[in-house]
Formats: sequence, structure tokens, C-alpha cells
Amino acid sequence: MKNSIQHIRAFLSVAQTGNFSKAAAALNLSPSALTVQIQQLEDWLGVALLERSPRHVCLTGAGQNALLPMEKLLLDLDNIVNAARDSAASRRGLITIAALPSLCSGVLPAVLKTFRERFPGVEVRLRDVVAQRIDTLVMEREVDFGLGVQVRPTHGLEFNAILEDRLCLFAPKDHPLAKRPAVRLSEIAGFPIVLTGRESSVRDLVERVFADEQLPLSAGLEANYMSTVLALVRQGQGVTLLPESADDGRGDLSKVPVDHPGVVRQIGLITRTEQTMAPAVVEFVRLLEDLRTLGNHSR
Repeated sequence: MKNSIQHIRAFLSVAQTGNFSKAAAALNLSPSALTVQIQQLEDWLGVALLERSPRHVCLTGAGQNALLPMEKLLLDLDNIVNAARDSAASRRGLITIAALPSLCSGVLPAVLKTFRERFPGVEVRLRDVVAQRIDTLVMEREVDFGLGVQVRPTHGLEFNAILEDRLCLFAPKDHPLAKRPAVRLSEIAGFPIVLTGRESSVRDLVERVFADEQLPLSAGLEANYMSTVLALVRQGQGVTLLPESADDGRGDLSKVPVDHPGVVRQIGLITRTEQTMAPAVVEFVRLLEDLRTLGNHSR
């Protein structure tokens, strides 16, 4: 039946006020228009909902049985409409993100702070995983999108670069390369290097640029976490190549730019092909795109 929601609202208004004139006024209808709506609803259901008398209106048995379900129906509908409108306005919602662990501890907290200030009703859940897992989580629809490197072109996924990630040398302040304005890979190759774990995307990048230059990679130690790698460097166990923002701010290590174009890579948004993003996700991505240079390391 067309306009069934309006007809149900008409019935509920009469049931609540017990008076056609009051109900009509509340709905901005004429009493005759309200009467027509009630009659159409009763015709559609095939039962009488109201007993009418010149002075009083009361519910029939069928009307009493229909009252609570119809109230719940309209309440549920209002909740659906309000939630949809809140989502469209980014007032409420949930965003799930798979991101490189370094992003979760580095650049993302600042973005999250700004996002939460603008959209306090939107919940954000982060899953920090290595690069290979991000693609899987996006493909399996366990997250709204991923933030990472393009491990390999994957059918059904799109990669859109939004940030730059540049590696640099971290070394103790008394190291021979520590005071240099920039260093070449050939200079670094002569020293033991503390590497990230074998599942790390940073490890892949370091091994690739050394292989491209046909330089030996003197691996001293390796560790899964960037903080552990830096701790080993502080103890004089070697130098390391990490993204620029791996610097934890302690000031006891030198951070030297690497003079090689291959140490710059793209961090991007990983989504399913032809995916339609929720408005809140679009707003979050806009904040990310405001960044021009990645302020953290990646693994």
C-alpha cells in the first residue's frame, strides 16, 4: 500500500490521543483526511483498528494487537533513517583499517586525533599487520581499507599512493658517517647493518636497493620491531636503514639522508576495485591526503 508509513503514523496518533481532531492537528491534516488514511489502513489490513463514537475513539482487539508492533516498526525505521543520515554526515559510524605497524604508531595517531576532534561519533579500529596481510584483509572485507606498500599488483585491489616514505641511515653519534650531510649506499655497505625481520617491507626495500647496486649487505643482526633495531644501534651493534620518521626523538642517534633515488617508496590506500567508501572513510582519507611526506617508518 502506498504511503503505508503515513497511514501507520495516523493510526498511532489517534491511538495516543484518543481523538481524531487532536490527532489531525498533530499531523497537520484535516479530520477528513485523517479519517481517509485510517480507513485505507484498515482496508489494507482487512480488520477494523478503531471503534468510533461521537465522543470517544478506542482500539478494537485487532487495533490493540497492532499497536506495539507498529510503534516498534516506526521506531526501528526512525533509527535506520537517523543512522543513515548520521553516517552520511560522518556523525556516527565505524572505520576499520589495516595498516603497517609503523604507521599505527607514527603518522596515524596524529591523523586520528584530528579526525576524532572533527567526528567524535565515529569509531576507528586499527589492525597493525605486515604488508602482505593488508591485501588479504582488504580482499576478505575484514577492513574498510588498507594503508601500506604495494607488495605486488593484485587482481581485485587498487593502490593509490598518498604518502612518501624515505629511508635514511641511523647511526651512533660517534660513527664515521654520523656527521655527513648525506651518505651513499656504497659507503654504508662497509659497515654491519642491523636489519628488520624478513617479513618486513623495509627489509625487502633495503635488500633490493643493495642488490640493484650490486653491493654487499653486511647483516649484523636482525629484529622484528623498529624500536629493537634502534636499541641495537645505540649499543654499537651496527647502523641501520629505516624510514626517516623511525626517529623516536631521543636525540642520541644521528639520522643521515641516503643519496639514492631507490630509497623513496610510496605508501598508499589499498581498496577493493570499484569499492564505494562510506562518507566517514572518505573524510579520513582526506586527512591522510593532506600529508605530503610520510612522517614514519614502515615494515
